Amino acid sequence: MEEKRMIVENRGQQQSIRYVIDTDRCCGCKKCIRRCMENVWQWDEEKKYAYPKYPDECVLCYQCEMDCLNNVIDIQVISALQVDPLEYSAGLMNKQNGQEG
Repeated sequence: MEEKRMIVENRGQQQSIRYVIDTDRCCGCKKCIRRCMENVWQWDEEKKYAYPKYPDECVLCYQCEMDCLNNVIDIQVISALQVDPLEYSAGLMNKQNGQEG
């Protein structure tokens, strides 16, 4: 039997995150939802599993992943911004590299 997985990616200014959820193994304990202080996780009543409804709110505390009873949540940082966010938002990043911004 093929296992079902949900993959959600959030590509933000400061970081990009991939959430891999093994939906077949979710036992419905909802610990991820209760532990998340940023309200990232939501319960899908129809499909009977939790999923990251608001991934852009994630602060990478990993509490949901650590508290999951069946280890169905895998949070992967795809990329993290390596520059000062204020410089990035002001458009100074390209000028430092000798490019027009």
